[in-house]
Amino acid sequence: MLPLLPGVVPFGLIAGFTPVSFGYTWIDSTMGSLLMFAGASQLATYQLMDEGASLWVILMTVAAINLRYVLYSASIAPYLANANRASRLLAGYGLTDQIFAICQRDYPTHDWNLNERMAYYGGGTLVLWLLWQLCTLAGALIGQVIPVFWSLEFMIPLTFLALALNTLRTNAHRVTALTGAGISFLGLELPYNLGLMLGSLLGMLAGLLYKRFSR
Repeated sequence: MLPLLPGVVPFGLIAGFTPVSFGYTWIDSTMGSLLMFAGASQLATYQLMDEGASLWVILMTVAAINLRYVLYSASIAPYLANANRASRLLAGYGLTDQIFAICQRDYPTHDWNLNERMAYYGGGTLVLWLLWQLCTLAGALIGQVIPVFWSLEFMIPLTFLALALNTLRTNAHRVTALTGAGISFLGLELPYNLGLMLGSLLGMLAGLLYKRFSR
């Protein structure tokens, strides 16, 4: 998890400070971080609350932002399917882009039993969860004195790009990635991050079609 942690810090500080900038207290910010544990959703929620949006609009927006986790959970489910319900619920709460990327990379290449897979997942999630909570708390408490030029959000996509490049082992993987990236880029202006979901779905479809017809 260590290579991914530096990119979490500025995002966590921003997620912690944003509610305070809208007039909420540091306790509100901390509770939002504990309950949601999802940076983009936290930012969107407080933004919409500040604009007076209805509860249903907030819930639908957050659901749209988090649709990618449906794909994540479906992909990782076979490795954790035999765990008890409480463990799977905790895994769902702790599911992030970072832990998914790490587990998706390492689960297929290791002959681990269920307990080892759960321990690997839980250990990585705990490290990220603790860092996120500390950063959002710090952002809520001292965010007003953080210089704007310290903003390092670009580290987040860069770390995932470096991690993703190592997984493109076949032409089908490359077709999937290129198609998904292209469609996501073209759909940047679509509401509710729908471009990202379309890119994900159509990228997978393109990879499947390439794999089927290239045999």
